[in-house]
Amino acid sequence: MVGLSIHHAQVEVREKLAIPEPDWNAASADLVATGAIAEAAVLSTCNRFEVYYAATDPREAMAAVTQYLSDRGNLPVSVLRKNIFMLSGDDAVAHIMRVSGGLDSLVVGEGQILSQVRQCHLRSIEEDGAGGKVLSRLLQNAVQAGKRVRSETGISKGSVSISSAAVELSEMLSVQDLKLPFSEARLAVIGAGKMTRLLIIHLASRGLEKITIVNRSLGSPQELAEQFPDIEIEIKLMDDLWDVVAKSDIVYTATSATDYIVDKNRLEENGLGGGKPLMLVDIAVPRNVGTDCKEVSQVNMLVHIYIYHERRLNFQ
Repeated sequence: MVGLSIHHAQVEVREKLAIPEPDWNAASADLVATGAIAEAAVLSTCNRFEVYYAATDPREAMAAVTQYLSDRGNLPVSVLRKNIFMLSGDDAVAHIMRVSGGLDSLVVGEGQILSQVRQCHLRSIEEDGAGGKVLSRLLQNAVQAGKRVRSETGISKGSVSISSAAVELSEMLSVQDLKLPFSEARLAVIGAGKMTRLLIIHLASRGLEKITIVNRSLGSPQELAEQFPDIEIEIKLMDDLWDVVAKSDIVYTATSATDYIVDKNRLEENGLGGGKPLMLVDIAVPRNVGTDCKEVSQVNMLVHIYIYHERRLNFQ
């Protein structure tokens, strides 16, 4: 396997290689099309990008994977090699077992990765998947191992997800950065996917009563509103984005957009900065918030989940 993760690679490299789940099989097919690889499966999440593959010639296959990643991310091979790690044989097997069990996660014991490994397996055996007997057995066993870890050990006790950690940190810094108790902060989230659902769950545990969701379409936010009937969810489309940001104290970003949604120019063009404090919490990959936002007066940033976790670890 070849991989990049929070433990080994810079966020600038990880986000260039991130692949949305619907495109995992297309990327796997491209790898097999090189002729050097017999089977391939992609696992791309917020905190990792990994390619599992089977081949008869290890060196030729490794070169093919490296070149593919270099071309896909428009990254020099020299830069790529500084960020990737490579495992083979039993080491690769042990790694996917650790991943599935939550041992390799940024937050040890988080459970979302198990469902992501399961999706990797299911995608690989679809009609357009590039998995075969080797990877199917590997990934299926990894899922089974992950389930055993969670049922037979206490690893998940007290564990948190990226979303819950985001809530914890923004709550901790609310008075310091916003001069406002977290319970009084006006909250908004951009995006309405899985990360947003988890975010609302953890906000609800802290007494959340109202939140605004900004999304490209109404379908997903309406589903969330149905799932959380006790929470007043105001739904806005992207045309109202800057009105929502202007009225909010804390804005979480969790979309699958490949370009920045919020950056310095957009904030200044919309009259944000220099007024009331604003906290931006970016939990997306690729990043939704440009790092230049920290140059805007009164904007307090948890620039990205990776920087954000460094702050959290310092706090612990």
